Formats: sequence, structure tokens, C-alpha cells
Amino acid sequence: MKTKKLEQIPLFLEFYRHKKLRIGFSGGADSTALLLKLLQWGFLPEQLEAVHFDHGLRGAASCADACWCRDFCKKLHIPFTLVVLEPSEYHLTGSSLEAAARNARLTWYRQNDDGSPVVLAHHANDRVETMLLKIARGGNSSALSSLRKVRKLWNLTILRPLLDYQKSELEDFLRQQNVTDWRIDSSNSSCDFHRNYLRNQLLKNWSKQYPQISDGLLQAASSLEQDADFIEQCAAARLTELGLPLPEKTSRSFWAELHPALRVRVLRSYLAQMLHNEDLQLAQSQILHFEQALQLQESPEKRRIELSEKCCFVLRNNIYQLLLETPEALPEHQIWHWQQQAVTTFGAWQLTAQLLPGAKNESGSGCFYFDSNTFPAALQLHFRRGGETMTVWGSKTRRRVKHLLSGVENKDRIVLVSDLQNNIYLLGNLRRSALLPVTVATQQTVKIKITPIF
Repeated sequence: MKTKKLEQIPLFLEFYRHKKLRIGFSGGADSTALLLKLLQWGFLPEQLEAVHFDHGLRGAASCADACWCRDFCKKLHIPFTLVVLEPSEYHLTGSSLEAAARNARLTWYRQNDDGSPVVLAHHANDRVETMLLKIARGGNSSALSSLRKVRKLWNLTILRPLLDYQKSELEDFLRQQNVTDWRIDSSNSSCDFHRNYLRNQLLKNWSKQYPQISDGLLQAASSLEQDADFIEQCAAARLTELGLPLPEKTSRSFWAELHPALRVRVLRSYLAQMLHNEDLQLAQSQILHFEQALQLQESPEKRRIELSEKCCFVLRNNIYQLLLETPEALPEHQIWHWQQQAVTTFGAWQLTAQLLPGAKNESGSGCFYFDSNTFPAALQLHFRRGGETMTVWGSKTRRRVKHLLSGVENKDRIVLVSDLQNNIYLLGNLRRSALLPVTVATQQTVKIKITPIF
């Protein structure tokens, strides 16, 4: 692979020559080489701050890494900062350990931002691996080229000066500097992780059989970055058509007229700015949902387009209105005196109550009928808290609400209707309980209708 000489300082780094830099320093070959290269490129030791994260995952090995890093920096007179993270603080369900740890590091940099650029040791091999992993996940060219030499994220500036160099070159450089005891994370050899399997098995065997692929893959990564940069510039220009500040209401025609390659990027940028989350990622299912909504016929009815747990679009008469939602913004529960207030809302749900003469039990989506005799005058509206059970219609066995909602999208946002003793009557617009069924002896019927209000 043809790469630049390590002696040459990357041109973009010249701009930061007189600034303080924060370096992510794990003690591995990559970040160790980065520290030494920064010194070789003319940065003074006091300009640098080596930040080492102990993720609390490898016990004594983690402590040994931290000690080695501290000693290495002491020899070079480089200020050293140790950040100890607890796995419980960042390893959230639903995210990979790698992604969760990355987010924890970014969170620390944001919370302790002193204006210094953050310098990371990603190299050419990382660039290729990321590209292939993102291909497997269905990413576009922006995702495939997400490792950029300079990237702005929130108020952070992230620099990656080693993207043109292979890992083998960095290790050769360390040996030339008489450094041979860099830290090796034993988990990197485990093929249980997707990236490790790609690196240690697929790419290793592929390049062994066809050596030319190394150059080709790196060239592909560079070409994709150029393409992505151009499309992102076009998307940024189209976003400005909405004006400043960005409006909560946008026209359907604005979105429909965008080329799909632009639309997904304009949408991501729009939501990132509205949600104040520059690292926002949209899942393929969310993008598909949005694309499908563009095919809907114009209607005065409000239709809800889910985008994430924190926001949705409401489509009505060809106007998209963005609603920002957080579960924490809602009360833990809401008391509904349905006889005094026939219509109420909770979260994204509208509930309507009606008292009907005689026994009524008609079919209808989201409509449920109860015998009014002993039906509670006050109902409690809330989301799932955990541990709830109910006996659904047609069953004699109590089941956990968690299991009843298995497979339901946004199940933690389904409104539950119960009495003040926490007996559940309704599970959103999905299921009713066996409580107070309408019979031939019913003199009055309570009709409850639950619908998404958008």
C-alpha cells in the first residue's frame, strides 16, 4: 500500500500546531505511535494531554494498562489524565459494548471540554474495517466514510492524523524508536466481536490470497469519502431553504422533491439540529417509515410518523409538524374523571369515554365496552412501569404486560388504563382485560375509545 511518509506532518494538523491537544491514549501501538509522532512533528510535551480511559472491564489488566500509560507519559513529560468509568454507567441494553464505551468516552470529553481538539489514533486499517462493517449494516457513503481526518461533533473538534498509515507502519515506527512493550488488549484476539472477526479472519485471509485488495479497499474508502462530502454539502445547502431558525412545520413537497440520497441526509441534519444531537443516527426502519409516509394521500386527519423515542412527525394536509417528546416530560400518571371530562390525552394518545344506554358491544378499532355497574369513576393513565399483570379478554390466567407487549413497537409508550387500585382495564388500543364484560343484563355500557392522536 502506498502511503505517506510518517515524518511528514499532515497538512490539516498545521492549523493546530500552537494549540493544546487532548490525545486518546490506550497504551496500544496506535495511540503510543500517535504520541511519539506528535512530538516528532514539533508539538511540545506541555501542549499535549494524554487521556487514558479505564473502562473497568478487565480487572487487573486494566490497572496495569493505566500504570504503563502513566509511566510512559512521565518519561516524555506529557501531562496524563486517568478517567475511570464504571460499566454500569454506560453499558446500556440494546447497544454493543464497543458503541457504549465509545459514547462514554465522548460524554467525558463533552462534559470536560476545555476547547482542546481531541486527537484519536485511528489508522488506515480502522478506516477499511469501518467501511466494511457499515456496508454490512446497510450504511450509505456518509456512514461508510465516518472516520474523517477532521470532524466537528457538538463543540468538539476530533482529529485523526494517522488515517493514511497502516498499523504495520506504526508498529515499525515504534520499533525504530526502541518501543516494543506497548499494551495489547487480549480481547482484540477474540473473534466473538464482529470487528475482530472481520480483522482476524476475513481480511487476513482475503489479503493473504489477494494482496492487492489492501490498496483497493483504502482507495474505495477515499472515493466514498469524496462522494459523501459532496452529497453532504448539497444536503446542507438544501437544508438552508427551510430558513433559520429551523421551523417545526415543513411542507411535504419540500421532502418529496429531494433526491433520496439528499433526503436522508437533510432529514438527519434537520433532526440533529432540532434535537441538539449532532451524533444522531437514524435506523433503516425509521428512514423507511418516513419514505412510506411520503406516499400517503393528502388527508385532514393527523397521522403520526415515528422517528425515535424523542420525536415524531405529524402529517396533516401535507404539512409535517415535528413533535419533540421525552417520557420524562410526562407525569408518572394522570387521573381521568371520565364522566366529567369525556375526552383526554396522555402522551401520544387520545381517550374518549361515552356512557351508552343498554348493552352495547360493537366492533371497531380501538373501541372497548364495559358494564357501567361498578366501573370506576376515576381512571389512572400511565405507561408501563414494570411488573404489571392483567387477565386479558378470553383468558382466565394473569399474564405479565411485558409479555403481552412482546414485539410491539415503542411498547414503553403504550398507554395503560387502570383503576386507582392498579387493576388494568386496557392495554392501549391493543387489548382489554376480562374485567366488567358487557352481558345481556347490562343496563348501561361504558365505551372507551383509544386512538393515536397523530
